[in-house]
Amino acid sequence: MKLDFIEVSGFRGFRDKVRIEFGGGFTVISGRNGVGKSTICDAIEFALTGQIGKYAVENAAKENVSDYYWWRGTGKPDAHFVRIGFLNKNSERFIVTRTRGEYADKSDEEIVQALCSGDTPEDPIKQLVKTSILRDEWIAAQSLDLKETERFDLVRAAFGAIENSQLAEKAKSVVSTAEARVAQANDAYEEARGEQSRALVELSKASEAATQNSDIDAAIRTLGSVFRVENSSSISELREAARQRLPALRERQGAFQNAISLGHEIEALRAEYESGQKVENRQRLSDRRETALDQLERATAQLEDALRKLEMEQAASDVAASLSALLEHGLHVGLDEGHCPLCAASRTDDDFSVGVEKLSSRIDKLASGINAAREQAGEARSIEAEARVTWEKIEGEWAAEIRAEESIRSLEEKQVEMFERYVLPLEQISSADELATIALQERNQLVEVERALSALEASRAVDRLTSVSARVGDLRRLVDNAADQLAECQSALSLAKALDKNVRRSASEIIDERLALVSPLLNELYQRLRPHSDWRSIEYSIRGDVRRFLSLKVGNELNPQFVFSSGQRRAAGIAFLLSVHLARSWSQWETLVLDDPVQHVDDFRALNLVEVLSAMRQGGRQIICAVEDEALAELICRRLLRTSEENGLHHKIDVDAQSSGSVVETTQIPDLPNSVLRRASDQFHSA
Repeated sequence: MKLDFIEVSGFRGFRDKVRIEFGGGFTVISGRNGVGKSTICDAIEFALTGQIGKYAVENAAKENVSDYYWWRGTGKPDAHFVRIGFLNKNSERFIVTRTRGEYADKSDEEIVQALCSGDTPEDPIKQLVKTSILRDEWIAAQSLDLKETERFDLVRAAFGAIENSQLAEKAKSVVSTAEARVAQANDAYEEARGEQSRALVELSKASEAATQNSDIDAAIRTLGSVFRVENSSSISELREAARQRLPALRERQGAFQNAISLGHEIEALRAEYESGQKVENRQRLSDRRETALDQLERATAQLEDALRKLEMEQAASDVAASLSALLEHGLHVGLDEGHCPLCAASRTDDDFSVGVEKLSSRIDKLASGINAAREQAGEARSIEAEARVTWEKIEGEWAAEIRAEESIRSLEEKQVEMFERYVLPLEQISSADELATIALQERNQLVEVERALSALEASRAVDRLTSVSARVGDLRRLVDNAADQLAECQSALSLAKALDKNVRRSASEIIDERLALVSPLLNELYQRLRPHSDWRSIEYSIRGDVRRFLSLKVGNELNPQFVFSSGQRRAAGIAFLLSVHLARSWSQWETLVLDDPVQHVDDFRALNLVEVLSAMRQGGRQIICAVEDEALAELICRRLLRTSEENGLHHKIDVDAQSSGSVVETTQIPDLPNSVLRRASDQFHSA
């Protein structure tokens, strides 16, 4: 499986839709800093994982790195997505599209199934990206600068799951089960010990009670007088009666306190409500209320009269309007050959004129009262509205006074209900101070009852002591049994941990064997890159049984992390990461992506890296390399193998006027002729 294309829109530095095709053999991407070379690598990682893992800090200044996954420059993209395409040997495509919000059209299981096979490691997609994309800023950090345990974990993940992984999972499950059993047994043991401790405390109290001297006769008299129990009753009956009635006495004492507080509250509210100023204000308010009501009723009556008169005048006006129309019609037609146009009666011109004048006078009389009636109705309506506003305002004030009185009555009803429920003395309901005196007397009586009951409890202290002693013995046996079970569970846990340790040691030994096979590859890559002129080889060593450490050594057991320069560390790191990349047997993705790998590396070692990539390309691996140096890009294009089936491409990218990345030039690298050296030799000899 190899990369076929990457398509982005609105992602990072690419605002508009950009599609980059990848050659089956290799693809070189060149351009100056900041034009989007690294964004292409980011897009590959984001399409597969939904994240970009190159940032050491994910949160800063109340922002998250995910806030910068998508375009934030000028202008608005048409869409936000990243689409990546893969092509297998049968020319079948596998495409993953991930949109804004990290939503992908393929599940992780589908991606793993397409790009991986065999015994995959844990979180295979993450390991796939980690070992396939080598970034400039992470080359040293993910190789020589790693802690020895992290370096071992990186190599182990690259190898994939080992043969006895199922056995390791079972051993881990056994340890988890054993730990759960130990926790349960420990909880049971602690619970039994707690019960035993409480029983021992109870035994101590029973022993102390049995040795106390108590006035039993005085206690019997006290309880008998309070609860009115006959003297012939046994101590146990008297004690039981006291136990049953004591909660009611305590509840009654609480009711006394509540009733006293409520009584003081009612007295204060009643005193304020019935004060001289309040009474005088209410009387004035009542007088104002009656006056306002009377004015409202008079105004309402006047309004009704005015409306009735207006209605009558309106009817007269309607008649006048009809007569006016009739008059106008008659005047328009005039006498018809000496006959009235309306009734056809014989009339002279004088008679007709007299009739017209009479009708006009009647019309004026009927229409004259409507305007005056309207004025009177308007005035009556204004007076009624003003009287109603005054009435409603005063009525609201009166309602507040009524609510205050009702509130006091509600509290008084609550007080009466409380007195009846707890049978409190109703004769003191109006005096909270006298009620407090009675409450104090009953409280003193309650204290005497509690003391008497405590004295009677001592009368059965011996029986209680015997019972508690027997219970303590039973609990001791229960604690011993729980301790035995806890010891058995702890022993089983020790065996399970030993089994898990042996399984993990076996897995580590298998990894050691695989590392021994990878060591020549690491050495060969190291020798080809030549990080150091004197130390021509690199060795690894592993130590630790369960927790494993992988260290790298050069020369006389020297740590390259501390003796190499930054460029040498980067070159050695590339050798290490390339060996890890090539050691993956579970990966079906035969693509190596390098993001400007020659930063801080001199030209000599950069040329060596090109030769290593050329060798990897001859092995059939697809190479995708992003570089800033155009000369280096041209060199890579010349040195890497390309054929008609596995072509090579060179993309030059830059930014437009809106600072959006785009491909400005794409070059198809021509195939190498099979007999180029032979033809060159023939031309040389012929010359």
